[in-house]
Amino acid sequence: MEFELFCFVLAMFSLYILFSKRRKGNGKVLVGPKGLPILGSILEIDDENMHFKLSEYAEQYGEIFQVKLLFDDFVVLNSERVIRKCFGSDKYKHVFNDRSEMFYGKHFACNSKALSYVIDGTGQFHRTARKHVTQALHAYGCGLHDLENNVMTELSRLQTNIEETHTFECVSTILHSISNVLSLMLIGEPVLDDEKEKNMFVDEIHVEDFFLNSYVNFIMSVFPFARYIPGRYRTEFLKAKTVNAKIVKKYFHDVKTTFVRGQVRGIVDVFLEDQIQQTESGEEVFFTDDNIIAQVTDIIDAGITTTWSVLSNTMLILLNHPQYQRLLQNEIDREIGRERLPTFKDRNNCTFFKAFEMEVHRYIPVAPLMLPHKCKTDVDFEGYDISMNSTIIGNSWYVHHNTDIWGDPWIFRPERFLDEHGNLLPPEHTLRKNLIPFGNGLRQCPGEAFARTRYFLYVSNLLQRWCFEFPEGKRISCDPRLSENFDISVVIRPKQFYCYAKERI
Repeated sequence: MEFELFCFVLAMFSLYILFSKRRKGNGKVLVGPKGLPILGSILEIDDENMHFKLSEYAEQYGEIFQVKLLFDDFVVLNSERVIRKCFGSDKYKHVFNDRSEMFYGKHFACNSKALSYVIDGTGQFHRTARKHVTQALHAYGCGLHDLENNVMTELSRLQTNIEETHTFECVSTILHSISNVLSLMLIGEPVLDDEKEKNMFVDEIHVEDFFLNSYVNFIMSVFPFARYIPGRYRTEFLKAKTVNAKIVKKYFHDVKTTFVRGQVRGIVDVFLEDQIQQTESGEEVFFTDDNIIAQVTDIIDAGITTTWSVLSNTMLILLNHPQYQRLLQNEIDREIGRERLPTFKDRNNCTFFKAFEMEVHRYIPVAPLMLPHKCKTDVDFEGYDISMNSTIIGNSWYVHHNTDIWGDPWIFRPERFLDEHGNLLPPEHTLRKNLIPFGNGLRQCPGEAFARTRYFLYVSNLLQRWCFEFPEGKRISCDPRLSENFDISVVIRPKQFYCYAKERI
């Protein structure tokens, strides 16, 4: 906490008065922890405990409360109802779907031009970026079809590696494999076993983990000069600049240098084709070099981090609950067989798999606090006054573990999403409605379909051939409350653990 205390010393009372927010409405004042003068609750919260601490406050203050961190008001939404109303309803979509300016977006995503970090969530730039990114994903070989081919190519390599070793470190193995898939999607070439390129992705994930953490983002946004002061924040900033330059070189500049019209190797070439067509047509060019770089780095960050995390979480859960391995394998054998490899179309027939996937997202939500939104104007919401520029947090960690909804939230139990006949509960069922892993509204994840594709192909193909277990003496729990077993930042995934693969008979 040295830097935070340093900031406290620097914080003058006049600055506090300048940034203090006055009530401008007639609604109720949001309750929440009082904290300390000037500092608010910042000494109670750090980069690893934020989702735990906000959920403690939720137990005390209810489905919506406010916490002050230095000069910023954080409004925390702790129920599915208020999250959907705030982010997804027509009444409030123009109020709550801006993005707070994020340090990472400003410094590593071309001044917040990447889709995830565009500040004006209802503006033309955000609409255009979302449209073009979605079109590019689908223009690239009909989207899911080529993605499936890339995943299957990589899974063949992964299966061969497992066959050679049988015992492997699971988290790093999955990261390497997902990196190959993403590289194939972007430029038509895998990373394979090049140590420099493998480390580049590891370093990029570390950058994202660090700077997108809600607490670190808050510190760096309020005190951006911290990147110049010797210490942790400056060190991380300099590392981040180096790895960002490597990513941009490989996945944009090198690709543009070798680009040939009509020869689409991956998504980057689709963006470059669009750039040329827009230039030739005389229309305004959306895909400038900066905009392409922004969307490419966004695809890398989102495409690797979330899938890597949910697959690592899944493997840890399967090792702790072998009975669900058997149930999934029984369904695979029944619906697909063992004579051919599973394809994404097979997912439609795998009801238990869908319930299992839902429970993985519920039990260990990859993004426990989503990405922060910003309130565009002073507004009355739920009878409370919310001030302009307040940061809005969707607390999916609490929603997914609310005892009043789930009954036994800390028990991993996919059957909760099935009715007495073994069918999925309907989407309007309370449990289905309270599952919000991909966010909601205008900022909902645009890559949800691609995430589900990769997830099904990986899990089904691996379980079709292998049974997985902990090596002797290497067992660790998958309980997400045990923070010592997880790396916790903007996402949650396990720390390193080992896995033994046994060929199915």
